[in-house]
Amino acid sequence: MRLLIYNWTFITKHDLYLELEKMGIEFDLFTSNASPRFENQRDQFRDNLQKALKRKSYDAVFSINFYEDLANAAHEKGILYICWTYDSPALGGVRNCHFLDTNRIFLFDSAELEEYRKCDIPNLYYLPLAVNVKRLNQMKPSPMEQMKYHSDVSLVGRLYQSDMDKMFPLFDEYSAGYVAAIINTQLNIYGTNIVKELINADIMKRICNEEVTDALVKNLNDDFFHDVNELKSWLLASFLLKAVTNKERVLLLTLLAKYFHVKLFTTSAPKLPGVHTYSTVDYVSEMPMVFKCSKINLNITLRTIRNGIPQRVIDIMGCRSLVLTNYQKDIEEYFKDGRDLLMYSSVEEALDKCKYYLTHKEEADKIRLNGYKIVRDQFSYEHQLNRIWELSGLKAGLPG
Repeated sequence: MRLLIYNWTFITKHDLYLELEKMGIEFDLFTSNASPRFENQRDQFRDNLQKALKRKSYDAVFSINFYEDLANAAHEKGILYICWTYDSPALGGVRNCHFLDTNRIFLFDSAELEEYRKCDIPNLYYLPLAVNVKRLNQMKPSPMEQMKYHSDVSLVGRLYQSDMDKMFPLFDEYSAGYVAAIINTQLNIYGTNIVKELINADIMKRICNEEVTDALVKNLNDDFFHDVNELKSWLLASFLLKAVTNKERVLLLTLLAKYFHVKLFTTSAPKLPGVHTYSTVDYVSEMPMVFKCSKINLNITLRTIRNGIPQRVIDIMGCRSLVLTNYQKDIEEYFKDGRDLLMYSSVEEALDKCKYYLTHKEEADKIRLNGYKIVRDQFSYEHQLNRIWELSGLKAGLPG
């Protein structure tokens, strides 16, 4: 089997490439200075892609997340296009390229899978993300790293404050109040996304004034959408869900910091009362040390991910560390609260669980070990990639 892989800046590339090499799969990396996400660069991207496809014969083009130009190019060559998403939503508006019979699309969020299956898009599969437990097992925090990263509770992730600062002033008084009400309502609801349900055509017309519309359109950097109404609806929902995420992360971190030693590793963010804030950490070399040195690791899911298991959850458990996460439907499918990890459905429940498990180490240790065993056995790159080869019909082409 020989693959051409689109090599962009996704965080899991190191572990993905290591596993492909271990499997003995031949692959070439396709890197392009021109991006398929920007319309004025797409012609150059397509040209670069065509040149790469002419150099050798490939069984499939592979990418993390879906790219229309890759799907079309693979179809023209008569080979498979395999994509595995780790963002949600990842497919954008429904387009002709989604229906190509050469596609094999693996979605990590079951809600997105259900949504696009209703549109009769073929060759869609549900596949959670993966973790390289062997690499993580080899990483041992030094005494200096233990001092640097030690905490009762930690979070690695963005606060999304800048998104709110840019958009909120653009709404008129009525719209700002309505938007705030949606955010506050969604904040207290887990497992159900009400935002998109509340953004109908009448609401869009009322709250998307000219300034809001211009700001939304200005953020468009790909060809996902066919008209401005589709664009406004999707990006407004995305903004609102990021605002919910911001509010939840700030609220929970600030609350926990009243009782525990809390660390936040993030990009630029305002100082939160009692929270020790540090710059973001490298995914491969530093993030595992944070997880290993924190007694409890928070996952507060970006709310655009409706059901899926975020990469952060699997990575934490792959480090044999304890994760406290908001409720997600897909998490519940694989893991049991209080046995394999900790889940909360309110900030008050999160606080109670932190208080309990920070004072009951033996119980916390059992949960850490149970979660680790599940991701080791069911979420390894070997396990998940073999599912991809099997469902794509490429299993017979594996070496050995």
